[in-house]
Amino acid sequence: MTIRLKRGTVIILLISYLLAVLYIVFLEPTRGAGEHYAPPRWMPLKSTYDFIIEAGQAVTYYRYWAFFLLNLLGNIIMFMPLGFLVDALSEGAANKIKVIAIAFFFSLSIELLQLVLMIGVYDADDVVLNTLGAYLGLVLYRRLERKRMVLVYSNT
Repeated sequence: MTIRLKRGTVIILLISYLLAVLYIVFLEPTRGAGEHYAPPRWMPLKSTYDFIIEAGQAVTYYRYWAFFLLNLLGNIIMFMPLGFLVDALSEGAANKIKVIAIAFFFSLSIELLQLVLMIGVYDADDVVLNTLGAYLGLVLYRRLERKRMVLVYSNT
């Protein structure tokens, strides 16, 4: 089975995806200015390490593991569509560095806005995990394209 998408459709999907991410991060009803705010976590992978240590010490508390996995996988999975769609829009194979840079700067922008607006938590781990997610999305797109399961063509 091959999924055929017009380039214009992929652009609409990308815009919809970006708006959905911004909604989830900034406008989702449980978020508000100052609500859920915590001091910034500047050190990359420190909070992930702390979650693992804390969860390991509280093996019987499944909520620690559930929160850790939700945070880890959520940040990765949430950015997979970005890598997938940006690579799908490129003429030929996108430069991996370009896709990674786009994901990095989009994620960093979100984290800095969270810091300035005091919504959520600035966490350097999120930037790393989001960028990894975009890279995995790029890899997924290329595998599907190689197997001819996804075909993006111009609107003309």
